[in-house]
Amino acid sequence: MTSSPGLIKSGYHRVIGIVNKVEGAILIISVLLMATNNIANVIGRVIFNQSLFFAEEVNSILIILVTFAGTSFAARHGSHIRMTAIFDALPRRFQKFLIIIITFVTAVCIFTICYFSVKYILWVAPRGQILPALQIPVYTIYLWVPISLFITGFEYFIAGVRNLFSQEIFLASEVTSEEYENVAEI
Repeated sequence: MTSSPGLIKSGYHRVIGIVNKVEGAILIISVLLMATNNIANVIGRVIFNQSLFFAEEVNSILIILVTFAGTSFAARHGSHIRMTAIFDALPRRFQKFLIIIITFVTAVCIFTICYFSVKYILWVAPRGQILPALQIPVYTIYLWVPISLFITGFEYFIAGVRNLFSQEIFLASEVTSEEYENVAEI
């Protein structure tokens, strides 16, 4: 019989695995669509003397997707920007203390930004603005922002919890500092 913590951990890994695949697909597809959109727009402008009327709006949507999907993806893989000059010079026990503070403070900051992004969407939605070329409501473009910010904040929170209850130093929920350093050396 599996224990409750084992079921929770297994469920967490399944959900994160699905989220990871979805975000990875969003990132790959969005970058490919941006490249295709830009190339088609250049060809249209140079050869046919006519730009794609929707190119700018499509790129804006894709940039938002890539930016925020990339944020949570990077947080999950411990590949976010880190300033380690002071951190690396500290003894291990101080590193542990500092990483716990960093992960929880970052989680609180990200959750706060998530809250404000939801408030902004709720402010924009009733105004009924639409994109001129694509005729898409503006607020729908921003829906990915709070979702991604919530996932990012959750990743930092889980990393903080893992740091509280583990001897290892976790940069992300599944990435330790030793694993990160081994990848960085390659």
